[in-house]
Amino acid sequence: MTADKKQQAIKLLKQGLETIQDRAYTEIAEIPTENQEDFQVKYSFVHDGLEGIFTVVGKPASDEGEEPAIRFTLLSEFAADSLHYESAMAKKQVDHDLISAESYLNEHINQD
Repeated sequence: MTADKKQQAIKLLKQGLETIQDRAYTEIAEIPTENQEDFQVKYSFVHDGLEGIFTVVGKPASDEGEEPAIRFTLLSEFAADSLHYESAMAKKQVDHDLISAESYLNEHINQD
């Protein structure tokens, strides 16, 4: 995967999270990764008195089609020392929103 596609994926992740009406997501910083295929971006969120920080980890997903398309799987990682760490509701909401953002990213990543 090229660096351009990786940057495009990060941009699409941000756009996908911006479409979420129930919560406010703010990009904090891209985190350098050793694996050139993966990306990590730190985000903050606010919703109904819950606020916190988490990291989105993007990993390439294999596509078994005839013409391999670039696809990503998005995962959330919460720091153990964060105030929201023990909130199962916060993680559930973020993971639900990441499913939507992942769908948006994968729908648009191969369009030129």
